[in-house]
Amino acid sequence: MQPQVISKETIKPSSPTQSHLQSYNLSLLDQFTPRMYIPFVLFYRSYVPIGEFSEKSRWLKNSLSTTLAQYYPFAGRLKASASVDCNDTGVEFLEARISCRLSELLENPDHEALDTVFPANSVWGKMCQESSLMVIQLNYFQCGGIAIAVGISHRVADACTLSNFLTYWAAVASGSAKKVPPHFIPSPKNDSVLIPEMEFQRRNWVTRRFVFLNSEIAQIKAASAENPTRVEAVTAILYKCAVASARACLGSFRPSLLIQPVNMRPNMEPPLPETSVGNIYSHVTVQTKNEGETDLNRLIGEIKRAKARLKGVKNLEGNEWISVIQECLSNNYDGYLISSFCRYPFYQVDFGWGKPCRISLADAPTKNDFFLTDTATGDGIEALVTLEEQQMIMFENDQEIQTHASLHPGAL
Repeated sequence: MQPQVISKETIKPSSPTQSHLQSYNLSLLDQFTPRMYIPFVLFYRSYVPIGEFSEKSRWLKNSLSTTLAQYYPFAGRLKASASVDCNDTGVEFLEARISCRLSELLENPDHEALDTVFPANSVWGKMCQESSLMVIQLNYFQCGGIAIAVGISHRVADACTLSNFLTYWAAVASGSAKKVPPHFIPSPKNDSVLIPEMEFQRRNWVTRRFVFLNSEIAQIKAASAENPTRVEAVTAILYKCAVASARACLGSFRPSLLIQPVNMRPNMEPPLPETSVGNIYSHVTVQTKNEGETDLNRLIGEIKRAKARLKGVKNLEGNEWISVIQECLSNNYDGYLISSFCRYPFYQVDFGWGKPCRISLADAPTKNDFFLTDTATGDGIEALVTLEEQQMIMFENDQEIQTHASLHPGAL
């Protein structure tokens, strides 16, 4: 199932970046973000006859070039850690053939198999100063299916920015008039911020995919007096069951910390356009110091109150993430990071041959990572859960998980 790379080239913006835009200052929050790629992939069914692959490839490359003229920093290179040199160097674009059908890959219970569609070193890979800020691999399956795998530098993009970029690129490719250009927020020139580089080494962690159907989410919501959203309900039950599974493994309770990034564009005062580029998020944190604090209703209430405290923020200091890490370390907490990609229109990204049948991130870089996405049909929420092997066994067998979620349901 290993891909055979058949071409590799650099795609540059369709027009040169103007001289006054050739240095893009990173915000403090951008600088505090790990210097690594976010690996995201969109899968498409057999809409493309094998004989038309080369035509679709040209189509994608040309539209990508046009898109990069708008998202011009993505075609540049990091300059130290405080800015991007918008020198139009371009992004890497690879094409690869995979010797299996798309359904074989998506039905594989080993989530790590999805990593094969990504360019080398783009799965949460550490970036150097010369690295392309974006790498893309167009994968062709034997059945005619396609996977578009994107690794984008976390220094210049969060989930919202990634969604906006893909939406714009697809609109150009499909000839849609619904193209909303990116909004760049002027940042003052900052001194470089020195933070420890994060090294990710795969250990005895496993990733499983769980799906919570809307009917089950409704039951979770009904059990709470806090009127939670879908994401809040799923977040709370995942965290509750993760803490319980850790206790089952250890034989005793461990203080824990729920961490959830929150898109701050609508929460700022004044609100920022949703197409604002960069890392514009903060974190919700909820502590559980004893077993009595893992009550579902209490967790949902704490999540909602933490979110409410983020309303009307005027400035993002940039060091919130460091503070969260310090809180975990100083209190000897087990940290659980639950990131939501829900409600972003990833399933509407149509390059002209239909909408994705599946979207996904690659395997998480560390244990205790959770990624939430909408299901393809909108009938629920998919959760990618990464835990240590023994804890995962306990998690899978938790009564609440078995009641409300299905493990690795059919992908197609």
